[in-house]
Amino acid sequence: MPELDDSELSRVLSHLDAQIAAQGDNLAEANDRGALTYPVEQVLRDPGTDWDRRVHRLLVLASLKEAPVLARQWRARSPECPDAVLFDAYAGLAHRSSEGAAHDIGPVITLCRQAAKLLPADPAPWIALLTCYRLIRASTADVRWVWGGVSQRDRWNREAHLQLLRYLSPRERGSHAMMLQFTDAVRSQAPPRSPVGAVALVTSLTQYLSLQEAGGLTELTAHRHWSQPPERALVDDALSTWPRPGYLTHAAALADLNILAYVLVKAGRVREAATVFHAIGPVVTSWPWREDGPPVETFRHWSHRAQRVARQ
Repeated sequence: MPELDDSELSRVLSHLDAQIAAQGDNLAEANDRGALTYPVEQVLRDPGTDWDRRVHRLLVLASLKEAPVLARQWRARSPECPDAVLFDAYAGLAHRSSEGAAHDIGPVITLCRQAAKLLPADPAPWIALLTCYRLIRASTADVRWVWGGVSQRDRWNREAHLQLLRYLSPRERGSHAMMLQFTDAVRSQAPPRSPVGAVALVTSLTQYLSLQEAGGLTELTAHRHWSQPPERALVDDALSTWPRPGYLTHAAALADLNILAYVLVKAGRVREAATVFHAIGPVVTSWPWREDGPPVETFRHWSHRAQRVARQ
């Protein structure tokens, strides 16, 4: 459920599924009223200036395999509509990202810049541009400039922070030290319960996964990562607050709880994970569960095990 617990987005996705099924191979021949694209327009408009929710919906809708066709239809019908341009940028970015490379990303960058001019207060075009620059391994100066554009509009945007964190990782243009420096700055400045609360946990988990991938003795002792005082304190802090009903209110709260549940499992704290699994319910995210195999099966295994252990 990529929409997580966004009921309005879920409704639109179901509506689109039904219309796409009825339209068949003639998807590009939607009627003049834009029956296929209208629900997309409305669900992107509804959040207003709740940029966190708006970006979440953009990311989910753009990940649909039909998104490029929907974007072309929308722009053909409303070529001057700013949201149509923005959705086209996100759809193009999702399509290229799924290929695992920055294949022909120039047109997407152009769309991002166009959308930024049409939507001067909206951070979404800047976040998409940040992702483009990350994919092409742009210079630090260029990324810093785009990051400034995001921060001016939505300082604590979750997706933007995760994109920059990936850019700063040793797999891309940075190092573990750069990730930690960025994480420390976020933790010291971000307000409580902000959408970026999971950045530190993602950094710690990234370090752990790197140890696992190293092979040899490093891989065998990777589990000790979670017993280090800073890491244990980080997990303890999240465990004490995140599962509380209503504590996390940002759009991707369930995704962050999935990360916490996975970390607790890897740390050998299965009993404590039961509370988190209860807060999550049945909504499974692909990452990080895919690190251990098919996500749904892995999640189900550990959820059932945590509940059994908690009852003992």
